[in-house]
Amino acid sequence: MEKGVWIMGMNVEAYIIDPTVLLLYFIGNEDARRIIESIIEEHAYGYILEPMLAELFQRMVEHFGYTVASSRLEAIKNSNIRLINVDFELIRDAGRIKASNPNTPMAYAYMIALAKKFNAVIVTADTRMRASNSNIKIVYINP
Repeated sequence: MEKGVWIMGMNVEAYIIDPTVLLLYFIGNEDARRIIESIIEEHAYGYILEPMLAELFQRMVEHFGYTVASSRLEAIKNSNIRLINVDFELIRDAGRIKASNPNTPMAYAYMIALAKKFNAVIVTADTRMRASNSNIKIVYINP
C-alpha cells in the first residue's frame, strides 16, 4: 500500500511527527529540516497530537528559554502542521494497539493509530519505536 494522501491525482506524503523531530528542526538538524519544510511548503501533510506539544514545549524551554519556546510553539500552531485532538476513536485504536503490543509505550500506540488513520509515515528520532504487526513505515531522524 502506498503511503500518503491522494490530492488531485497526486500521492502526497503524510507524516506523523514525533515532538523530538520538531525540536531537532529548531536546533538545525538537516534531516528534520527536510521533512518539516516539505510540510511548511505544502509538499506533504504533517500531523502531531496536541498533548505531545506539551512535551515539545517543555523541551524547547530547556533549550531556548521560555520566550523563544513560546514563539516557536505559536509558529507551530499557525503552520501547516495539523494539530490532532485525542478523540474517542483514537483512544480506542491506540488502546487496541497497546493491548496487542503490551511493551509499546502508549505515546507510540497513539502515533501508530494516527499513522493508520492518515495512511502516514511516522517520523521520529527514537530508534526504539517499532510498529510491529502493522505495515506502518517509520523514518528515523539521526539526532
